[in-house]
Amino acid sequence: MKVIILLGLRVRSGTNFVGTTLKQHPEVQTIPPHTSLGEFNLFREEHIKNKVFKSISTNSFSSGVNKKDFPHFMRLYGNLWQQFLKEKFNLDEEKTLFIKSPRVKETYLWQLAFPNAKIALLCRDGRDNVISSIKASNDRRNWHKTSHIVKKKFNFYSGRYFLNFTKDWAEKARIFSSIEENSNLKKFKYEELNDSFEGIKTLLEFYELDHTRENVEKCLGAPVMGSSYGVENKKVTKPNWQPDYDKSKFSFTGKWGHWKSRKKSIFKKIAGSELIDLGYEENNKW
Repeated sequence: MKVIILLGLRVRSGTNFVGTTLKQHPEVQTIPPHTSLGEFNLFREEHIKNKVFKSISTNSFSSGVNKKDFPHFMRLYGNLWQQFLKEKFNLDEEKTLFIKSPRVKETYLWQLAFPNAKIALLCRDGRDNVISSIKASNDRRNWHKTSHIVKKKFNFYSGRYFLNFTKDWAEKARIFSSIEENSNLKKFKYEELNDSFEGIKTLLEFYELDHTRENVEKCLGAPVMGSSYGVENKKVTKPNWQPDYDKSKFSFTGKWGHWKSRKKSIFKKIAGSELIDLGYEENNKW
């Protein structure tokens, strides 16, 4: 069974959008089938390396197992998960399994575990990413306690969310930029895929999926699901996990356009160079 992987620069980078898009392709399956967009956070830290393999190998004296064996161990580890998922969900061996995670930091672990898989890395304009992250973090849920709500409000109005998310985006952007592309790994911009025939066609080509016009158009017809906000709050409830095919009420890019000069100045100081490195601006005169 072929596996294709998507890793986001960080949360709110558009992985739900790509998951919904690829789910329309007749050759693609996700876990669990028919209900998921492919979320599978196999590596959220380096625990498999440090707390499992390294811990066992260093404490198994004279076993002959050492760090040189880690790549082989990881290939078997990836095969184990693939077989487990196949059996648990009765996956179709003839279809391609799509899985995703919003963490680019552990890319090398994914490469070791799935050496034959095509891995796409997805980035998004840091300014829009920060706005989306702030809105998501400030959402209210009926299970939130009063103390939790007060803390969220403080972080929102004090600007702590803005600072922390900007710093985190800059850190992850540097990691994203440092990763080198190869035949099995390619970088994409969320903005260049959104509602773009050529962008989606290029993504399908990279994943070695049938990219005839019919299949590209099926992918373009994907509904909006998950982590999206509408232009008019009354029309869209967040999180909108019910498929919404009316994309006219959603704003996907350029949400930062209303920023005042002070907020722009802070973002430029923290993450301006990273924004330029990823090609979103030519300089800091935006």
